[in-house]
Amino acid sequence: MVHLVSGRPTALVTGAGRGIGAEIARKLVSDGWSVAIVARTQQALAEVAAETGALPFVLDVTDAAAVGRVAAEVGRIDLLVNNAGTGGVGGATWTKDAAAWWRVVEVNLLGPFLCSRAVLPGMCERGDGRIVNVSSNAAFFRLEMDWDASIDSAYQASKAALIRLTEALAAEARAFGVSAFAISPGMVKTEMTEPVFADIWDDESVWSPPELTAELVAFLASGALDALSGRYIHAAADDWKSMPGNAEAILAEDLHALRLRRRD
Repeated sequence: MVHLVSGRPTALVTGAGRGIGAEIARKLVSDGWSVAIVARTQQALAEVAAETGALPFVLDVTDAAAVGRVAAEVGRIDLLVNNAGTGGVGGATWTKDAAAWWRVVEVNLLGPFLCSRAVLPGMCERGDGRIVNVSSNAAFFRLEMDWDASIDSAYQASKAALIRLTEALAAEARAFGVSAFAISPGMVKTEMTEPVFADIWDDESVWSPPELTAELVAFLASGALDALSGRYIHAAADDWKSMPGNAEAILAEDLHALRLRRRD
């Protein structure tokens, strides 16, 4: 049986039919959240829903009208996790089909915008709520001189834009008591990462467990890091459990943000 439980805080998790999104849904349900899950594949959703009791919705997050309908049906949403994403395909940018390149941007950036736009009015009116956007270190890591274009430029660009969108949402909603965060799950084995990292697939030392990202989302959902709303947090590389005690220094030094640094 799938349902939302009255009296419990409610989370909406996108891209929750498998991988990181499914793990986030499991963690939130185990922590007492009432959870709605969305994905484009009915079968995958049904399996996660049967396991967790989460309420499933088949949804393309780039469809504005459909996003609005799902948000209205769920009702009050206390936590939005924008996890739905696509990696595109590697290769030189000038070889890409324009529509396919843009589709990656739509899923990774337009989707979080539409979902956030759907839930923020209610959050701001109530004076409480949190948004977690799943980004990536691909937004800013250095591309070496021998870069092989193995990661789609649309993926890189959209994940960088998502970090900036997160900071903008956090700044705009701060006065209303709403927080927003961008996170990276690190290197996680998923269907999306397998074709890109096939050459290191069996090297377990480079991979992060999806459960770690779920734990970070739950930590953010608790409000422990609300003082750092707008910041970017890496599930595997950052000691995020200690960050509440370091919030003042992080803000003073403007850390965990996408910035252009110049030498004096």
